[in-house]
This record gives sequence, structure tokens and C-alpha cells, in this order.
Amino acid sequence: MAGLAASREHEVTLWSPRGGGTRHLGDRLKTRGLLAGSWPLRIAADLGRALDQAEVVLVALPGHVLPQLLHRMAATLVGEPAVLLAPPGALAPLLLHGLAQSRGLSLPVGALPVPPVAARRDGDGAIDITAIRPRIWAGGLPAAARRLLTDTLVDLFGLPVEPLADVLAAGLAEPTALIGAARMLAPAGIPHGVARLLLGLSAERDALAVACGRAALPGMAEMVMEQGGLPESLPPLPELGAGLAFLEALGRATGRPVPMIAAALQLLEGTTGEVFSPHPVMKDLDAAFLAKVLGP
Repeated sequence: MAGLAASREHEVTLWSPRGGGTRHLGDRLKTRGLLAGSWPLRIAADLGRALDQAEVVLVALPGHVLPQLLHRMAATLVGEPAVLLAPPGALAPLLLHGLAQSRGLSLPVGALPVPPVAARRDGDGAIDITAIRPRIWAGGLPAAARRLLTDTLVDLFGLPVEPLADVLAAGLAEPTALIGAARMLAPAGIPHGVARLLLGLSAERDALAVACGRAALPGMAEMVMEQGGLPESLPPLPELGAGLAFLEALGRATGRPVPMIAAALQLLEGTTGEVFSPHPVMKDLDAAFLAKVLGP
């Protein structure tokens, strides 16, 4: 995403919480594949320097690690830049919005259920961009900022934007956990087993979206095809577990059963010996505020 923005002549600064993501990059980002080039960038030594004078902040981290970072961001921000979360990490945009409001800030916050590109880092450090989506899906808040967020995304990435109802719709549309569950649970040797299981899990997700009043989600098949097919590897188990826990919690909150999703979560917890509920973002949100958000 940094390469795509830099290719459009934006000044890009990268920061990695642990430093591993930016190690050895220097002052250039090399990309190949569907976007080939060498793009200037700056590496920030800490979060404060990364946020300093930023007009747009793009957060691209797994949902289960977002709460701690968002608390740090909200305490560090100066001004009111647009903040984009890709992926949204369940209801992490709501958490950031609430934290910013407590400081008297009104941040425009956007949520992208999938990033605009699919890519991998090769052994030589270059980024191989294997897919660029034909459009970006995005939800945002507050409602008055949706046009600003749409214009920001088009300016950053040069791709058309299809708006979602809000950040809850974006969180529901995030496909990582369902794809990971299907890959993990489908028995080996059964033709199309992963695809069939993914369709079943997605049907539960879609029914849950209707129960939440957010029916118009992107189709799972579209999202998978536009990223070049199913990913080769599973997401990190905490990310997979947190995503399932978010959907299972919404099922309980709305009274809409999601038996396949709940079973996938139970199997994951049973095999790993870990507990992924409640989702760390859901745990950090005020219960009354969350109940209001989950209303129709």
C-alpha cells in the first residue's frame, strides 16, 4: 500500500511497532509485479515521528494487536488527520473514534475490509505485488466525513471506492477469519472442500449482517477472486481466533445463531488451548455504546 501511494507521488513514512517490517528498507521501497519501481520513503524511528504532520494515517496491523496501538495513537496525535484501518479489526475504528473524542478530537476514520493490493516480500527485500483490486470497499465515521474519506482513498490509491454502510459493515465484511477457518478445518483430499466450507461460513456471516441491519456486504467470492485466489497460508492464530470471536459475539448479541462459526472458534480454542473470546476490541468498548452501535 505504501508503494502504491508513493507511486502516485505521495510522501510516505513507514513505522513498524517492532521494527521488523521496516528493517533493511533504507530510503527506497522496491516493488515488482503489477507495480514495478523504486519509490522514495522515510522510516520513522517512533510513533510520534510517524504521526508528525501526517495528513493521512494508514494502520495495517492484525485486529488482535490494535487496541494497545490505538490507545497510543490517540494520546500522540496532533491535529485531526484522516485515519484508515486496513483491515478494520472488528470494531477498532469505533474504539479509535471514542478515544479521540475523549481528547476533543474529531477524526475521520475509514475502515477497509481488504487492502487494495495483494503482495508478498521476496527474499531480496523487494515487494512482489500480485494483485491490485479494481475497487476499494470502505466504511467510515462520522457520517459527515464519508465524502472526505472517499476522496482521500481515491487520491491515495487511484482506485474507485464502493461505500459500505459504516464501520460495522466493514468489520463484518473482513474475510480473513472465515478464509482461515475454512483452510484450517476442510479435510485434506476433498475436492473443493475449502471453497464449500467458506461458502457455508460466509452464509452465516451474511445472515448475521442482515440481523445487524447491514445487509449489503461484498460477496466473498468477489473478494477472493480480486485478490488472486485464496492465500497460501493461514493467518496468525490470534488473528484468526479474534476474527471468529468477533462474529460469534455479534451472533449472541443479535440472537442470530452462527453454529459453524461458533464451532470453528471452539475447535480452534480446543486444539490450541487458548481462549480468544472476548475480542480485544469488543472488550475495550463501552457496553452501552456497543449496544447502540449494534442496533438496527
